[in-house]
Amino acid sequence: MERARRGMVTSEADEDIDIFRNAMERAHGLCERFNVPCTSWSERRVILEELFGQELDADTVINPAFRCDIGTNITIGRNVHINFDCVILDSSEVVIGDNVLIGPKVCIVTPNHKFPPEMRRDIATRAEKVVIGDDVWIGTGALILPGVTVGEGAIVGAGAVVTRDVPAGETYVGVPARNIEAI
Repeated sequence: MERARRGMVTSEADEDIDIFRNAMERAHGLCERFNVPCTSWSERRVILEELFGQELDADTVINPAFRCDIGTNITIGRNVHINFDCVILDSSEVVIGDNVLIGPKVCIVTPNHKFPPEMRRDIATRAEKVVIGDDVWIGTGALILPGVTVGEGAIVGAGAVVTRDVPAGETYVGVPARNIEAI
């Protein structure tokens, strides 16, 4: 787990991979409980706090379906709203600041598989931390890739694929995402 958080290569061939698998199994089970229809918001909040290992701000809302890989690698700020069908692959840290709005079907990914095919057979991964600054708005269906920082007050447009850092206060759109003023 610590190697993954530090961006070191991990794979199915690692002798201690069961620790990672057990953490994923725990998170997937909690996500399944969270996503059950008719689960009350108070029950969902308890599940999320167990999943993330942190107390959530009273004004934070995460709508189902929500899925993640580890959960405890995710830090959620105050007054965060995560809309329906969000996926966060958190092999490494994902830090979400205060007053962040995340639209439906957003995917935030920390693992990367840029390795030769023989290494990918063992699911070799190098995870990179993702940071979402305060007051960020991420539009519907956006994809935030490993190692990206979205700066304070920035906007990521619907459907954007963010492959590099988004500076504070800027609006990035498109595939790959780029500053809207440069288009």
